Amino acid sequence: MSDGHEGRRAFDSLDAARGIAALVVAIHHQSAIHGQWFASGFLAVDFFFALSGFVLAHAYGDKLAGGRISTREFLAARVVRLYPLYLLGLLAVLLALSPHLPWSPTAILAKLPFALLMLPSPSLSAGSFLYPFNIPSWSIFYEVLINVVMAVFCLQLRDARLRWAAIIVAAVVLDVHVLMQGGSVDDSGVWNTLGLGFARVAFSFFIGMQLYEWHNQRVAAHKPRLHGGWAALSLLVLVACLAAPKRGWFEMACILAVFPVLIFVLAEARLQLGIVGAALRQLGIASYALYMLHIAFQFGYVSLLARHDIPANRWPWAGIPLIALILVASWAADRWWDRPCRTLLQDGVQRLRAWRSRRRLAEAPKRSSGRTIR
Repeated sequence: MSDGHEGRRAFDSLDAARGIAALVVAIHHQSAIHGQWFASGFLAVDFFFALSGFVLAHAYGDKLAGGRISTREFLAARVVRLYPLYLLGLLAVLLALSPHLPWSPTAILAKLPFALLMLPSPSLSAGSFLYPFNIPSWSIFYEVLINVVMAVFCLQLRDARLRWAAIIVAAVVLDVHVLMQGGSVDDSGVWNTLGLGFARVAFSFFIGMQLYEWHNQRVAAHKPRLHGGWAALSLLVLVACLAAPKRGWFEMACILAVFPVLIFVLAEARLQLGIVGAALRQLGIASYALYMLHIAFQFGYVSLLARHDIPANRWPWAGIPLIALILVASWAADRWWDRPCRTLLQDGVQRLRAWRSRRRLAEAPKRSSGRTIR
């Protein structure tokens, strides 16, 4: 979900789709305030995973396979991209709940170091959230995990047969859980569904990589881009899917078929909706901030009402200005927190890389001299 700034920004329609999906997630999580408007909003995460596979294949696939960027450099770039807003979201949740924290001081001291390192919090309960503070962070954990897989097995994943084998195995695991066991992909994010969570990210991420392969083939063959109307239609279909009632067979249909088709079409069609299209693209740019911050605002609002013994659903339409506030805060966080922090982190990584390079050069004559003496 977090890759709107990776590589050259060439896929405006995908940016718009990412923004819409992030907004739907925020509204989906506000059900305590206004009821559930997007019953299948959790499927936006699967859409994010597929987008991530597509965008990272575009930005880093050839570089990793060609050795122009090392595994360490790639993972460092991903941490730089993900961590600033991850940290801000974590701190915002703690601040929002600070008047009446629902955790004991012992629990906070035990879990907070893991959270600061982007690691799941340990728990004695199998049904506990991986990230109890900022719950949506569970998907960032799987994002990092699949990024490690991409970096380590970048050459193997270039083989279409191996890539499709991984896609099929992940699809089977999802199918068994959702259709045969009567579960839901929404069960991810807790300790006892780690396997399901990895299958969920693996299928969508690898299918995203495959979609980029097909996109490249169209570009190489000089195929014309699709009409912009297809982009608008795809965005409407995406919203309809996320608003549909929650059903297992429908979840699988969206993940396995509908979302891949939408991403491929959106990558091939340029969004042309004037001011609306420009606004949607800006929403896409701020989508990661929106995803990481919305829970803090919602927790803060519900906690404020609870302190005055007011039910969270007393004023359902208050959810609309709350969403507007979250959007403004997300835009501000992207501009004045995320970008400056990533610049500082990138500078630090470059200085560390230069220091290591100078150190290796300084040690090279000593090693050479030692071999000569022996």
